[in-house]
Amino acid sequence: MFSYFKKFIKVQRFQSNNSSLPYITLAKLRLAAHPQAHPEALTRLAKGKSEQVLVRVAENTNTPQDVLCDLALSEFADVRAAVADNPNTPPRALFLLAMDTDLDVRYSIAENHNAPPAVLQLLTQDENPYVGCRAASTLKRAGDFPNLVGGDHMWGGTQERFRRSGLS
Repeated sequence: MFSYFKKFIKVQRFQSNNSSLPYITLAKLRLAAHPQAHPEALTRLAKGKSEQVLVRVAENTNTPQDVLCDLALSEFADVRAAVADNPNTPPRALFLLAMDTDLDVRYSIAENHNAPPAVLQLLTQDENPYVGCRAASTLKRAGDFPNLVGGDHMWGGTQERFRRSGLS
């Protein structure tokens, strides 16, 4: 893991001449955004202070759920929005983020097809009409395609799915 990080640092030293970011930050950004980043590396990166790196960690689907829950409490709205958009964010974090004061955070949840139906239903009553409309649209789409939101267990099992689709 660390040898991989060291390779990124060498590459970033070369590329940092064309960037305003320090090469170590660029290396962390690339590592955090890597689709095969190790969960332990993402956990370590999540302890940093760089908003850009934290956003990439929050977006990564390999980020452990407990780290996503911690990032849901971030001071940065972009980090919280990235957590809201991550398909692996646990429902307890999404419930918390559904009450966020930032519009973009709530809209990110409203777009998330992996959000629990109860969270989406809550967002249909949002004070912002765009969030409410998007949450209703996501719920409708999930009703049309039940596997979009967490599978059959979220929608009452196989029989309920077939009953709604008119196949039984």
